[in-house]
Amino acid sequence: MVHGIYQYRSFIWQRAVADLRHRYAGTGLGVVWNVLHPLAMIAIYSLIFSALMPAQWPGVPGKFGYVLYLCSGFLPWLAFSECITRSSNAFLENSAYLKKLPMPEQVFVAQSAASATLGLLISFSLLLIVSLLLGHRPNWYWLLLPLPLAAMQLLGFALGLLCGTLNVFFRDVGQLLQLALQVVMWTAPVVWVETSLRLPPRVLTVLHGHPLWPMLTAIRDLFFAGRIPSVAVWIALVIWPIAALALASSVFRQLQPEIRDMV
Repeated sequence: MVHGIYQYRSFIWQRAVADLRHRYAGTGLGVVWNVLHPLAMIAIYSLIFSALMPAQWPGVPGKFGYVLYLCSGFLPWLAFSECITRSSNAFLENSAYLKKLPMPEQVFVAQSAASATLGLLISFSLLLIVSLLLGHRPNWYWLLLPLPLAAMQLLGFALGLLCGTLNVFFRDVGQLLQLALQVVMWTAPVVWVETSLRLPPRVLTVLHGHPLWPMLTAIRDLFFAGRIPSVAVWIALVIWPIAALALASSVFRQLQPEIRDMV
């Protein structure tokens, strides 16, 4: 599977870039909307949680503390959910290519993941710039941010490949996925702060086993808290994407011979 993606890496990159360019085709500002959308979202959150409805959370200091905390989790989450959602329909939306070209099926899932990752690169870069303007001091730990961000997108690619494969044979997968993503979001520390939870230790232990927990924890530690994540977080950061890729690859290999006939 990796060989097919590497062989068509130029095609994947060109399609991902073209997707960003043409996503807002027909609008006056065109590609600029890729910057304006995340920038507007950050500005709205800054206004709401710092002026209109100041939010003070335990362990999140500063007037704009929660804004930065929220955006540092919500922006990667948006890219992660986009990666899975679009990848789940990758085979169906590219059925014309699959029926006419001898191209590896996983290439189209990789293209969806690459497009979502490019969007994340834009939005998170804007967050870093805005955080500097808000007085958040940078540190060398920021250089490690690509690692948890990439791990989160790799997990999204794996789950997207799994859902995309199953969606060819069971069309309800796409609808169930929307519900599942809501559950995943609210059981992961995307918008809430762990120190504010009033839950039994056993429940917190279960939440710590959430697949997105190590990624979001590492992002917040490096970006927001200015510290190196624990060894356990780094280990989980590697294990979850690998396990998901192994499962997705196994299902994909078993069903791959029938995919082109079913789309």
